[in-house]
Amino acid sequence: MIRLTMMPGEDGDCLLLEYGDGGFVRRILVDGGRTGTYPRVKSALSGLEGFVDLLVVTHVDQDHILGVLALLDDPGRPVEFGDVWFNGFDHLLDTEGFGAQDGEKLTSSLLAQKVPWNDAFGGRSIETGREFAWFDDGSALEVLSPDRQQLEKLAPKWVEECARNGLIPGRDPDEVAPVLGFEHFGGVNVDQLAETAFDPDGSPTNLTSIGLLFEFEDRRIVLTGDADDRRLVASLRSRAEAAGGRLHLDALKVAHHGSAHNISKNLLGLLDCDRYLISTNGARHGHPDDIAMARILKHGGPAKDIVFNYRDRAAPWHLKALENRFGYTVTTPEPDAEDGFVTIEL
Repeated sequence: MIRLTMMPGEDGDCLLLEYGDGGFVRRILVDGGRTGTYPRVKSALSGLEGFVDLLVVTHVDQDHILGVLALLDDPGRPVEFGDVWFNGFDHLLDTEGFGAQDGEKLTSSLLAQKVPWNDAFGGRSIETGREFAWFDDGSALEVLSPDRQQLEKLAPKWVEECARNGLIPGRDPDEVAPVLGFEHFGGVNVDQLAETAFDPDGSPTNLTSIGLLFEFEDRRIVLTGDADDRRLVASLRSRAEAAGGRLHLDALKVAHHGSAHNISKNLLGLLDCDRYLISTNGARHGHPDDIAMARILKHGGPAKDIVFNYRDRAAPWHLKALENRFGYTVTTPEPDAEDGFVTIEL
């Protein structure tokens, strides 16, 4: 059994991966979305028997971390964690100890509450090429991003970035007013957009996003956060070559909510992917981008399902003419389900 649920994170990510074989169930929570959606996420977490094996906080951007802060600060928190994976300031430089410079809110909460933190890595940074302990349950996990250079590059900007994102104690995050997503007037030229030159993401925080390849019972899922496309390509290329050119994935969580800067033809060319997951309500940045969607439609394989956790983000692409031409289907929350929640079984 593998079940992946995209939960409401507004313009961010909040994903729950559950897997097992009847004798056990493990749960991995990836990011927490925005603060405002935590009450809805809390209700879902309340049904998990009080325990999540692993919480992964991919990086420090508000749309991934604020819901985690709300969860950890909740005295009625419905779950405890076997381990939390998160790269703090000292992990950027791969040093030991946590000093004053590392005093952002998540670090403070983890230390104050004595929550297990990067225990699988011996307390060290989560990065490509580093050995770590994993469950002896038939599953496998590989860290696809970040690499050491990407982590070190963020270090000089850490305090500035954390302050800007409201993660320093005593500072409140600056909530940006939601903006309406753009409308599609007269359709889009998928062929033209799909060939737009790739301009990679330059965000210093996104470059440090934790990306993971999960495998269980011959199923593969790539969970990306906002990971750097080029780093993902470098990590997946050898696997794709060993598989004959394309690595089969049952699901790819599209990085950075479908930003054109985080998914390239190079990456899509390495994959034979059944499902592309788009996690966002489109607020603030209007994701997914037309360019990113066009690349998926044209270069994402001859048959694929595109899964949205918010119905209105799916609407512009839920068009029979496009679906028939580019060989895809659209999945959204069930009619009787709350918007923001969508579950796939693999």
